[in-house]
Amino acid sequence: DVFLAYSPEREDPGNAQFGTSDIPKVVGGDGPAALAMANALYGALVVRTVPVSSTATAEAVKLTENIFRAVNIALVNELKQVYAAMGIDIWEVIEAAGSKPFGYMPFRPGPGVGGHCIPVDPFYLAWKAKEFDYDTRFIELAGQINRSMPYYVVNRLLEAVNEEGRSLRGARVLVLGVAYKPGVSDDRESPSYVVMDLIAGKGAH
Repeated sequence: DVFLAYSPEREDPGNAQFGTSDIPKVVGGDGPAALAMANALYGALVVRTVPVSSTATAEAVKLTENIFRAVNIALVNELKQVYAAMGIDIWEVIEAAGSKPFGYMPFRPGPGVGGHCIPVDPFYLAWKAKEFDYDTRFIELAGQINRSMPYYVVNRLLEAVNEEGRSLRGARVLVLGVAYKPGVSDDRESPSYVVMDLIAGKGAH
């Protein structure tokens, strides 16, 4: 009497171009009957369904999508630091690289990653992989780079304040944008809180 299926969340908060019904829905069922029922349900609601062989495969799709983003965000965050040291503008580089019509997808640097997916989901797989005696080195390294970004941001702030002949200690600092991305009110796992704590730790208000 009970049929179990799983369809992972797919959304891009703040992106007005894609609503829930416009995004293909991955569906995995616990057996053919469950898959058929879930597929029929979601097929009436979204532009199209993408049936997969099991609930575990459906979850692996979700993890893969989030890991892809986490790793590429970490890559561009690392490039930001390297290019800044070289006097190269990362934003100009990304815009020019984005002109290539194949083999490249632009990601943009930031103070870290936030939200309820990218900072957390990849590490479900990293944890599970240890049961099978695998180390997910890309995932772990991406996490380290992304978690280090608030420290990089505050160090750049210190340099900028010093160049103006001022001290961060005792300074009044206004932080605009605490959510983890533009156009949303979601502050879960936002690196902004780490940035604010670090600034306060330097004696600023």
